[in-house]
Amino acid sequence: MSKIKITQINLEPFEYLEYFTIPHAILTAQKFQLPIYQGEVEGLSHSIDSMVVTSDLQGICHFEHQHSELLGVVLAEILPSMYDIYFPDLKIQKSWAFLCGDLYANLEKRGSSGNPIQVWQDFSKHFQHVIGIAGNHDDFGQDLDQLQKIENIHFLESDIIQLDGIKIAGLSGVIGRIDKNFRRSESDYLKILERFLKQKPDITLTHLSPYFEEYNFLGEVQLTNLLEKYSENLLFCGHSHWETSQAITLKNATQVLNVDTKVFILINKNRNYQK
Repeated sequence: MSKIKITQINLEPFEYLEYFTIPHAILTAQKFQLPIYQGEVEGLSHSIDSMVVTSDLQGICHFEHQHSELLGVVLAEILPSMYDIYFPDLKIQKSWAFLCGDLYANLEKRGSSGNPIQVWQDFSKHFQHVIGIAGNHDDFGQDLDQLQKIENIHFLESDIIQLDGIKIAGLSGVIGRIDKNFRRSESDYLKILERFLKQKPDITLTHLSPYFEEYNFLGEVQLTNLLEKYSENLLFCGHSHWETSQAITLKNATQVLNVDTKVFILINKNRNYQK
């Protein structure tokens, strides 16, 4: 199988999803639009129609009669309709979802931690596989065992799996105080990631983003150095918001797609075209 690479992403979103969240340095919730982008990827198995990738969906959608839902829950609910409208030749049941952490929100306090299990469960109803990691604001509690029992969900705390010939590495959490939720010491975090990169994954998931000096994109310079030390792969990440919809290429040809508060539907160029 050839290298998995993003070949193109449209500059402008084809759709938006309205939500509320508490932005930095603001005390009350404000209205935002979650952008949804279309792109293309090559190197996947012919049996996969597309990949949906997202993270940091720390918002709430409001409906009539004071009904509200997590942004990730609403996204999972509307994606089948989006496929029907915009991509009638694609099957969501033959597509994979990648979740890169921080899928919980609370409008009473910015940065609250909580349980996003419903987001994962709702994605699993529609996609062939749901592969993902936790962010530092995800707190599954005892529900983590329940999540891992769902057949098509692959929660990667610090694991490598192989699906349909694709090797996927996932490292949950961030670098920080080890007494807090989904945090590791810097040495442990980098040691685990280096062990994964030595095994040459096709796709890597981290909640943290690497630092990209050329555009001053926020992230961890240690991740950049480590990623460039080993074979090229495709990294999906979040946590730090980058003002771009495009994949960034590191010196060793590794592609980095920051999906913080964005959604990407990446169509497989090598898919079977049978309906």
